[in-house]
Amino acid sequence: MTVTPERRQPRRARTAPTPAQVSIAPRTLLVLVLLIAAAVALAGLAYATRTVLTELVVAIVLAMALEPLVQVFERRRLSRGAAVGVSFSLVAVALVCFAYLLFQPLVSELNRFADDLPRVLRELTHGHGRLGFLESKYHIVERARAAVQGHGVSGAAGETVGLVTNVVQTAGGLVFVAFLTLFVLLGGRQWFESLVGLVPGEHQDRVRRAGAGVSNAVGGYVSGNLLISVIAGSVTTAVLVATHVPYAVPLGLVVAVFDLVPLVGATIGTVIVAAVALTKGVPTAAIIVGAMILYQQVENHTLQPLVYHRTVKLSALAISVSVAAGAELGGVVGALLGIPAAGALKVVFGELADWRRERAAA
Repeated sequence: MTVTPERRQPRRARTAPTPAQVSIAPRTLLVLVLLIAAAVALAGLAYATRTVLTELVVAIVLAMALEPLVQVFERRRLSRGAAVGVSFSLVAVALVCFAYLLFQPLVSELNRFADDLPRVLRELTHGHGRLGFLESKYHIVERARAAVQGHGVSGAAGETVGLVTNVVQTAGGLVFVAFLTLFVLLGGRQWFESLVGLVPGEHQDRVRRAGAGVSNAVGGYVSGNLLISVIAGSVTTAVLVATHVPYAVPLGLVVAVFDLVPLVGATIGTVIVAAVALTKGVPTAAIIVGAMILYQQVENHTLQPLVYHRTVKLSALAISVSVAAGAELGGVVGALLGIPAAGALKVVFGELADWRRERAAA
């Protein structure tokens, strides 16, 4: 029996794998280009209307701050419109009283200064009186005349028109924000429910919960911050009354307003109060500055952590970063909105994290 040896087949050369080819349909490419163009157009529109959008955001925050007061009147069986009207009227009356207490002494001092201005200018021109050293040492009268002649009447008129324009624009912006706040209070719930209706049914409860959390965080922060500012103004007024410094109530209101600005507001208020207290002497100014610094330590280490822990629940690092970022993006308004915006983002991201965990567990 003869055994035939097996014939070995020649080895075939290994060929490299063909790389996968990705093809993009023209329709998909067209949709991508349209989406990019729409995003660019939306960003341009947002930039062009940034002032109106900022005012809308401020109005929404103010509406969230007024919502607890509106709910108090709603619990007394008032309709939504009546509760909003009463709340808005109370706030308007409070602002009018605030403005009167703040500006009435200022107007009186300006009138007295206008009455004394001819005498002061006459003494200043001849180098006499309490301000005579400005002319004798620094020749301020000649410098002022040279500056006026250099700019001319048209330059001074242009600066005056610019100042008046800025004042009118600021007043118009405040009125517009007030009306926006009123409209948000009246129709905010319906708008929110309409947006929730666009969400799939299984996620609507989560969106409502996130919206309620954001509203509580922002409204609680604003209300708490206002309370802290009232306490700061009251303490300042009491210290000024005790030391017999003039204009105690207006200066207390100034401190309360500046205390609304995080981190730097209290320091600015202290500088203003100290400048006025110097009219009573250096020891009095030192006592007032020491008392205000002591109160700021209590506020920074007791009151603010308590408010932030109960409302936005942010750490000290998160608060500092949010205030700095807000100030960089929007100035004083951005600094005011930085902390509530960070608290709102924390609520939203917390809901998203819960949704991811539930989805992973399922």
